Amino acid sequence: MRFYYFSATHWDREWYQPRQVYRKRLLTLTRRVLDLLEQQPEYRHFIFDGQTVVLDDIAEVHPEWKPRLTAAISGGRLKVGPWYVMPDEFLVSGEALIRNLQIGRAVAEEYGSAPWPVGYVCDIFGHMAQLPQLFAGFGLKGAVVWRGLASTEPARFLWESPDGTRIRTIHLMPRNGYGQFTLDVRGGTDRSPEEREFRERLRQCVEQDTAYWGKEAFLLSDGLDHSCPPEDPVQMLRWIAEEYPDAEFVQTDYLDLFEREFGPEVSTVLRGELLHPADINGNWQISGTVSSRSDVKRANDLCSNRLELLVEPLLAERAAAGETGDLGLLHYLWKELVKNHAHDSICGCSIDSVHRRMLGRFGEVFDGARAIVDDQIQLDRERLTGVRLEKQSGDPADEVAPDGRYLLRLRNPLPFDVDRTAEYEIRFPAAAPYVKRQAEPFGYEFVNSFQLRDEAGELVPYQIVSIRRNQMRQFQWNVFRRYDVYRVTFRTKLRAAGWTTLRLEPSPEFVRSYRTMRTSQRSATNGILQLDFHPEGTFDVIDLRSGRSFRNWNEFRFDREIGDGWNHVEPVGSAALLCSSASSLRVTLDGPERTMFEITRRYHLPASLRYEGGLGENYVGIREAEESAEVILHTTVTLDRDSDQLGLRFAVENHAEDFRLQLIAPTGIPGNCFAGQNFAILNRKAGRELGDATEGGFEREFIEKNVSGLIGKRDASGGVALLFAAGIHEAGAIDNAAGELVVTLLRAFRRTVNTDGEMEGQQSGRSEFLCDARFFGAGTDDAELWKAVQILRAETPVHLLKAEEARPFADESFCRIDGKLNFSALKPAADREPGSVVLRLVNLLPEPRRGSVTVAKKLRAAEFCRLDETPVKGVEATDGGHTVPVEASPWEIVTLRLRF
Repeated sequence: MRFYYFSATHWDREWYQPRQVYRKRLLTLTRRVLDLLEQQPEYRHFIFDGQTVVLDDIAEVHPEWKPRLTAAISGGRLKVGPWYVMPDEFLVSGEALIRNLQIGRAVAEEYGSAPWPVGYVCDIFGHMAQLPQLFAGFGLKGAVVWRGLASTEPARFLWESPDGTRIRTIHLMPRNGYGQFTLDVRGGTDRSPEEREFRERLRQCVEQDTAYWGKEAFLLSDGLDHSCPPEDPVQMLRWIAEEYPDAEFVQTDYLDLFEREFGPEVSTVLRGELLHPADINGNWQISGTVSSRSDVKRANDLCSNRLELLVEPLLAERAAAGETGDLGLLHYLWKELVKNHAHDSICGCSIDSVHRRMLGRFGEVFDGARAIVDDQIQLDRERLTGVRLEKQSGDPADEVAPDGRYLLRLRNPLPFDVDRTAEYEIRFPAAAPYVKRQAEPFGYEFVNSFQLRDEAGELVPYQIVSIRRNQMRQFQWNVFRRYDVYRVTFRTKLRAAGWTTLRLEPSPEFVRSYRTMRTSQRSATNGILQLDFHPEGTFDVIDLRSGRSFRNWNEFRFDREIGDGWNHVEPVGSAALLCSSASSLRVTLDGPERTMFEITRRYHLPASLRYEGGLGENYVGIREAEESAEVILHTTVTLDRDSDQLGLRFAVENHAEDFRLQLIAPTGIPGNCFAGQNFAILNRKAGRELGDATEGGFEREFIEKNVSGLIGKRDASGGVALLFAAGIHEAGAIDNAAGELVVTLLRAFRRTVNTDGEMEGQQSGRSEFLCDARFFGAGTDDAELWKAVQILRAETPVHLLKAEEARPFADESFCRIDGKLNFSALKPAADREPGSVVLRLVNLLPEPRRGSVTVAKKLRAAEFCRLDETPVKGVEATDGGHTVPVEASPWEIVTLRLRF
């Protein structure tokens, strides 16, 4: 027998206590660990939960401890990383997971060491399919998991991601996981039992768990939540050795276990995501976290979208030109964002004060990212005018074009062309009226009369959505001016990763259009899709290309909620509200480019759940309140010219408590669904993967599961996909004749861990959810659908300047991707080397794919890298140093470093 003793702590930075309370405990733990490492050389090492954020939290308070920490870390006795924080895998983006590991590496290196090369995910609530590929891309030697596996799965197995990457994996003891030794032998987090009790408990543990670990290698995992090592670990280790004198004893950091215990006998291969519900009391998968605190998840998604799909591509172009001045701020913003990705934080299962502070941090990140974007707009203005920002006029009147001719500049940050209808803000300087204005006879409302022309000189039809006059907007970082703000909708093609220019000029004719896409009071068509609205608040979609009908969309389901941030739980009876008490329909925009309908449905449900007591202060049970409360749902349906994509915005005005709200979307397509996940689109079974097998189990399996970006159904003729912009991470497919997709919008709950109940999880007030519905034919694949998700999520910066100010210029695409490979990241290199850019692509299809990357500026060199940006091999650029060919096997992630 070989005993492997693992000494660690599992550090939740914030959870049932605020961060500063936990930090006090962290300082106590660190003092003990450093003392033990310095005073007991036989105590070989301590593992800081696979994280490095703890080092920042310690050094902020005790900078004088940094030399001691550096000595312990660089000496290999205090193991930190590879993570910055231990994240949730389903609620943050794939790129955020990579940034997390990159930041973890950078912090570890500040203390003189490479990060601990183990994919330690001991307490994450299930695991994504592509995690083995991510870990291998950072050179990690293996993974350590607990949740998401049946107790019958072996203690050691090979875990395979969709691309075929396999990684050695340890399955922690199902019953107590990473805290098995802490609980079973020590008896609790801070206990150091006397010798007699310790030996007795140890023997019981070994006898009980040998059937699981086997007779060759037995793991003793001493790393429970916020636990300190024993007061005298060396004495404790001697007792173990004395109790089993014929056994080999190893103080492990898992590397030796990976090296020695994964011989040919380890033959089990588990593939893809790990989501199995608990089948014994203890190894809970905990799936409800993907739908709790949707406000937190929406804020995170908006920050990630802005950093990944806007800020980084903009700064990549600056880095290619050798300009790296903003990269320190970019690193800081990512670091602040990743702090919110700790699993008990982003999962929405902490106390209210934790999530309140998270929302503040999200706001800081969002604002910092906006400042970078504002600077890039000003740089474009400087490039066109030749006038430095600080020398531009302080007179607002100088912004006014006397001839009414302006350049409307639009920046597409994505490295592929985008051709779609969108709404943009045009800011006319309010210092003087526009040179050409129009109004109906007698001058009821004056409107600027202008036309738009694309770069080929062709007219671009547009619709004015709204006008707000004398609005304050930022001109420079410290200069604000008044503008007449026009919200305008039009369709134009935006070049890949570059600026596109439309010319705005006075119209010689009155700008008016009688055309509409409406065909009756309650129907409309754009020639591809037909919409028919019903009085009760639903609508039908007909795909005119195939004749396929999608009936009764905009249905919702309310059921009761007695769960918490971890789990959705319905009270006995499973009561649900399915129909609204009233509905109304109005047209909010009508024209040839875009038509918008708003459906308002009013639902009256019992205001809350009551937890009642009886005589003698006995608890009686749960019942619905007698009084009712109203939840109002506003659904905005947007139909664009020549588009097979329908815009959907759901606004929830919530005045009730203790419920779950779900969207039901009938597709009429039987069978399985497909769902997005980081670096993959997975096929999932309609209904429950395990069928009825968990009815008598310890943890139920839900139809709804984690999703990232999209869910849909297809057959041989095509199908439909719901594309999510932000805040939606739980959906599934019901196994019924209607082929219904079910999407969780929010869960309103009061239970938080170790409190008497709190109210911010009820999410009272207004919540918004933005998604699109894509109706596609047989030729549309997953790669195209994922591009549509990115287009939905990406922002398009816009600015207006006088045409006469602009010098001659030629816009071009900084970077363009061609082929069926999907874009994942376009960013400055992590080492901030001037002239270096990293491009990441992924093949989301089940067959090998080829593509190419074309850049405007000549390349000095190009090389393929691991995910951590370690070079692997060079690649020769063609086309005079401007084009790099790329190949990817199915579901492979490819990272390319471009040196300019």
